[in-house]
Amino acid sequence: MLRANADSDYPRGVYTLIIEDNRNDPHYKPKNSVPLGPGFTGWVLPDKAEANLPAGCAARMGSTAPNITVTLTAPSKKGEEEEKDLVDRDAPAIRNNAAVVQEASTKLAKKYGCAA
Repeated sequence: MLRANADSDYPRGVYTLIIEDNRNDPHYKPKNSVPLGPGFTGWVLPDKAEANLPAGCAARMGSTAPNITVTLTAPSKKGEEEEKDLVDRDAPAIRNNAAVVQEASTKLAKKYGCAA
């Protein structure tokens, strides 16, 4: 998702939503992340969130992988010395990221008839 950038002619990234095959452990959880919420297998950080679709979704979507993962990433901005996140490390960012991933996961599961 891109948004017009007032500082240049090039749009800036707002977020990226990726739906992909996943052959890894669906219960993986990065350090400092929080659970996605009841009814979902996944985790949330202020700049990234991930959910695994319910069992059976991968096959219904035509995948040979055991899982399908929905990943949301917020863009970061490179500083002079280090990379700084555009997303504040606070609870609203976590709630917003969780809501986007939960909604995308729910709609995909419903579309493919594999809701839990």
